[in-house]
Amino acid sequence: MFANAFQSSLPAIPFYVRASAEVRGTFACAGRTTKLIDTFETGGLRLRTPKAGEWCEAVVLNTAGGLAGGDEARMSFVAESNANVCITTQSAEKIYRAEDKPVVLAADVHVGDGANLVWMPQETILFDGSGLERSLMIEMAENASVLAVESTVFGRVARGERLSSGAFRDRWRIRRGAGLVFAEDVRLAGAISEIAAKAAVGNGACAIATLAFLSPDAEECLPIVRSVVETDSVDGGASAWNGMLIVRLAGRDPFDVRAVVTAVLRRLSRIPLPRVWSI
Repeated sequence: MFANAFQSSLPAIPFYVRASAEVRGTFACAGRTTKLIDTFETGGLRLRTPKAGEWCEAVVLNTAGGLAGGDEARMSFVAESNANVCITTQSAEKIYRAEDKPVVLAADVHVGDGANLVWMPQETILFDGSGLERSLMIEMAENASVLAVESTVFGRVARGERLSSGAFRDRWRIRRGAGLVFAEDVRLAGAISEIAAKAAVGNGACAIATLAFLSPDAEECLPIVRSVVETDSVDGGASAWNGMLIVRLAGRDPFDVRAVVTAVLRRLSRIPLPRVWSI
């Protein structure tokens, strides 16, 4: 999929400058406070917790400023029983061009009994000629709650950039208790902007987002979420079943997609949005 998607006359990136980074964190509840109790960092990834209280806000930083073909960034987090955790990123993640290997961006999250997790990294921006293989794996207890979103922008829109070549794969797996409750694979390769322009694919979209809310009250939230999603600024929809609510968005302006994502998060999250989302 990836090897045939890249067309570039630029020199290849030497293997020795490709990065491998990893960050891990474990969060635990002590009384009415959730704290980061264990962490591991290597490569360019760092984890900071500017806020700790009933909810612990954790911010992932990529000190490299972006990821290029062949780079790997892996994240693993555990929210222990009754912990309340919000994980975000300092800024949008930039994916630079690739020669033969995509960027690997992988997240593995475990949510314990009675725990609440909000997973809300900022947008991932794909540059022309880039390749990204992104995955989000969540394992949660039956009585846990998860709110997760991933947003993707195809090209530097402000510069008029289009993705004439590239590859994108987005893989979600969510397990609740012993069962797989949500599985999704999105694959785009080649002239992504041209593919997304088709009415049956993206209707001209240059930004997309997927949001999942798993909670006992998820289905009750559907009417208010639909009132936010059904707007002229983006193409979007929401559905809910079996304690799970899924939102999908696509728009021609990344700022419009972000505005709707933010509005949905405000209505579903039990805490204010992280300050980095307003910088």
